[in-house]
Amino acid sequence: MPGTQGEDEAMRETTALRIGAGLDAVTVSGLTGDERAEVVESWARCGVEAVEPPARADAHRDADTARPWLQWHEDLVFLATSRAIESARGTHLLFHAACLAALDTGAAIVLVAASGTGKTTATRRLGPHLAYLTDETAIIAPDGLAVTPYPKPLSVLEARGMRPKTQQGPDDLGLGPTLPDARLARVAVLDRVRHPAGPVTPRAEVMELVAALEALVPQTSSLVRLPRGLVTLCRVLDAVGGAQRLVYAEAEDLRGVVDGLLAAPPTPVTPAWEALTDEELRASAGAAAPGAVSRCAVDDGILTDHGRLVLLASEHLVVLDGLGPSVWLLLDEPRTAADVVGRLRAEGPVPDDAEARVREAMDALVAAELARTG
Repeated sequence: MPGTQGEDEAMRETTALRIGAGLDAVTVSGLTGDERAEVVESWARCGVEAVEPPARADAHRDADTARPWLQWHEDLVFLATSRAIESARGTHLLFHAACLAALDTGAAIVLVAASGTGKTTATRRLGPHLAYLTDETAIIAPDGLAVTPYPKPLSVLEARGMRPKTQQGPDDLGLGPTLPDARLARVAVLDRVRHPAGPVTPRAEVMELVAALEALVPQTSSLVRLPRGLVTLCRVLDAVGGAQRLVYAEAEDLRGVVDGLLAAPPTPVTPAWEALTDEELRASAGAAAPGAVSRCAVDDGILTDHGRLVLLASEHLVVLDGLGPSVWLLLDEPRTAADVVGRLRAEGPVPDDAEARVREAMDALVAAELARTG
C-alpha cells in the first residue's frame, strides 16, 4: 500500500511529475516509488511527464505528511480539477458532467448531474463502449463545440461506502480511448429513478428551455466569467437540439438511449428566446425618489417566447414570469409602482388592482436581490 508508515524515505523520488489538467497542468513532488507509479498509471491519459522539481510544487508529499495516501490522492484530484476549471474560466463552457463520445465520429455527449448522483457510475457502465473524455469536468469551446479532454482517474467509493475514495485509472476500468478531437453533439441531464414502483423505460426527453437552464446552470462553473454566458449556453443548446433529460433506473440501461442520441446528428432548433440588450442588463439610471424601486445590474439575461425573463446574477439563475418581466424592463430608471402602472396604462388597459400587483412584483424583485428600494 503506497504511503504506509515506516516506508524507507530514501525511496522518495527526487524528480517531480507534471500532470495535464484541462488547458493547464499541476506539478507533484515528494512521492515514494510506489506512490509515483500509482500516479503515473492512474493519470496516464492526462499526460504525465517527469520534470525537475520546481521551487514550489502544486502538491508536495513528504515524510511529515499527516494525510494517508488515499486521502492525499483524493485531494490531488480536487486540486487538478480546480486547476482544469481555472484554466478555462472566461473562455469555455464548464459543465459538472461526465463526457463520452462515439468512437467512430467523435460526437460527444455530456451527462450533467450533481455530485453523488450518477456521473461516475454512468461513466463506468457506458465508458467501455465509448470514448472516455472525463467523469467530472466537461470543457467545451463555445465556438465549434470542441471538447478539451480531462480524462482523470475515476473516484470510486470502496464497498463500505466510506471516504476517502480510491482513484482508478480509465485503463484499469476498461474505458474506451480518449479522443483528442471530439465535439459536443448532445447535452443531457441525468434523472435516475432511484426507487421505482415498477419498470422504468430508459428514455431521452427533450427539455423545455427554462427547465433545462434551471437544471444546467447550477452545474456549470464560472458562467458569469464567460462573456454573455447565459446567451452562450442557450446558443449551444440550440445547436445541439436542446437539452435531453435521461430517465432511467440503472446506468447500464442507458446504453441504447445514448447510442441513439449519438448516432444521429442533432437537428438545431429555432431559438425560442432573445437576448436582453446591454441597456436592459444595467442598473436603473438616475437618483431614486422616495418610494421608488431601482433594479440592480445583472450579468446576463434572456426573454423567452412565452414571456418569461431569465436572469443570471452572480451565478444565480432567476426566472421571472407574470408581471415580473414587464416591471423589470420598465425599471430602466427608478420608478414607483404608480409610475410603472402609468407606463403600462399607456400601452393598453390595466386591471383595477394593477398597482397592488406591480408592487407585489417589485417586492419579489427586492427579495431576490434584483432590485432595491430608494
